[in-house]
Amino acid sequence: MTQQDMYPPAGAPGAPPEQPKKGLGIAAMVLGIIALVFGFIPFIATLSFFLGPLAVVLGIIAFINRRGRGQGIAGVITGAIGAIVALIGFALTGAFFAAVDEEVQNSEDTTNNSEESEQAPEDDAAETADEASSEDESSTEEDTEASGDAGSRDNPLQLGETFEAGDWAVTINSFTPNAADEVAAENQFNEPAPEGSAYALINADVTYSGSESEMVMMGVSIDYVTSSGETVGAFDSMAVAPDALDSSAELFEGGSESGNIALAVPEDDDGVIRVQLGMLNQEDAFFATE
Repeated sequence: MTQQDMYPPAGAPGAPPEQPKKGLGIAAMVLGIIALVFGFIPFIATLSFFLGPLAVVLGIIAFINRRGRGQGIAGVITGAIGAIVALIGFALTGAFFAAVDEEVQNSEDTTNNSEESEQAPEDDAAETADEASSEDESSTEEDTEASGDAGSRDNPLQLGETFEAGDWAVTINSFTPNAADEVAAENQFNEPAPEGSAYALINADVTYSGSESEMVMMGVSIDYVTSSGETVGAFDSMAVAPDALDSSAELFEGGSESGNIALAVPEDDDGVIRVQLGMLNQEDAFFATE
């Protein structure tokens, strides 16, 4: 054996270094992109609540273990944005359906009022002759209507009572006015109520009895109606309430959700609480605040 055989030529390449594995980072990035895309699609956006956080977790693991750091960071960013976009989409969808239904109800009320104003008595002479008996009958009818019209603004349900419609049932347990300190203590980013208003807390129990699962926000809306007729909703202030009612919770038959809703209502106002149940064919009832 010659000396040339014993030693490799100068500059001969050695074994190539092992490339780091990037499978975990790629998986995080793919899941994050899917979550981001699904977040813009109604109803399918629910998947983003699961895919987004999963992409964030996988991306963090990939970054720490050096298994595709760049792809892992991309997965964290796209996954988080996808979940946020889906949440905003659900909130806007719920507000849109509530606004459409309120407009339909206002249109129906206007039509009914117009028809009632066009009706006139058929025989004024007979009404004059029977005035005494008519007053007695009218008084009886009014008492019957008042007793059977529970849940209206003029005759609201009391705290602790339950309103049921369709697949949903809601019990308003309590109404706490002037709850600014409780709201401020819950989250440091909660802004003070607008001037002339104060935060109030509405505590409610929500129960679902449908055969298929549904999210609370798709079937239940709880607002405050001022004494002058304006509606104050949860999206008007966006404050985080202590022990908040999770409107994004998915309930199956027999499931329930309880918690508080924070609303910025006018100070010293004697309004009522309105509960709307259902998505398209909504039914509503009003609750007293004390």
